[in-house]
Amino acid sequence: MAIKAKELAQKLGISEATLSLVLNHKGGISKRTRDMVTEKVISMGYGYMFKNDQNPVADDTAGISEAIPLPAENGYLGFVIYQDTGLFMENTPFFPLIIDGMDLMARKYGYRLLVVNIRRDMDLNTKLGYIKDSGCVGYVIYAPEFPEEEVDYLKQLKIPFVLLDNYFPGKDIDAVTLNNEQGIYSILKMLIDKGHRRIGYLSSGVNIQSFRERRDSYRRLVPEMGLVLEPRFFWEIGYPDQQAAQGMDRMLGRNEGLPTAFITDNDYVAFGAMKSLMEHGYSIPADISVVGYSDRPVCMYIVPNITTVRIPRMRFGGEAVDLLINKILNRPYDEEKSTVKTAVSLELVVRDSVGDVPK
Repeated sequence: MAIKAKELAQKLGISEATLSLVLNHKGGISKRTRDMVTEKVISMGYGYMFKNDQNPVADDTAGISEAIPLPAENGYLGFVIYQDTGLFMENTPFFPLIIDGMDLMARKYGYRLLVVNIRRDMDLNTKLGYIKDSGCVGYVIYAPEFPEEEVDYLKQLKIPFVLLDNYFPGKDIDAVTLNNEQGIYSILKMLIDKGHRRIGYLSSGVNIQSFRERRDSYRRLVPEMGLVLEPRFFWEIGYPDQQAAQGMDRMLGRNEGLPTAFITDNDYVAFGAMKSLMEHGYSIPADISVVGYSDRPVCMYIVPNITTVRIPRMRFGGEAVDLLINKILNRPYDEEKSTVKTAVSLELVVRDSVGDVPK
């Protein structure tokens, strides 16, 4: 349902001026305030209000051609944000960058972008109705929490769609995902180069494809890279940061020793684990190194700042739209014979939470 900016500002407890700065990607407010307002606007289902004709982060546009200001002669593409637990919406403050990348690519081909919010607790007909009634010619589905059992219902709509940040190996569906194997490999190589040989893993316990890929890549790559895989250092501590800190407290209470470094599912897991470690008297990275994943703003909210791998967010969304448009233009739905999975590479960002192996 549409809402006026004044009403939304009142719901958020902020001024209209502050809301306008956030929605229009303008300066004049702190990064922390911008991230907080962005998270709330998206989680409340008003992501469509963001102005998408500007590029707030110039260095995050690699791989996307400059937009061509064409009219929306080809119609609308839908960006379906699918929520289940809500954890990923609440802890994903970079949605405007993903949407900017999608809108930039869509306008290059003469399309406009429409955001559609659906929740798992809606009945199936309501979900499908939201999608059909939006009248888009194709859809990108933000799918970390999308259930596999509903994929076949989407296919029955006979409307082209692409999954973003998830895929199902048993389904023939186009998808854009993260190259998690490359991300974990780059982390392991960096740690090995710094002398680390006992490298553990901190799991969120969240059962989504992207997190499973990171864990599986760790288990496979550790022995392939000449290290010993030690199951006793694979700990499930929870998600997001507060639960992770509590889980880390429990694990440290067992006094089973520590590796020299931990890789984690996600930056929030790393953040919570580091808080717990420091409260127990450990120095980071002098006693132990910790690496996050995704490069969320939380990486800079703690000292030492968290080493991580960065998702190219605008390119992530742009690749999904590019794949969708190729599907629309070149492969009519009923004639589809094969599918494409695009894995976007990540960039290692080394900060202060990693050091040389303790002597």
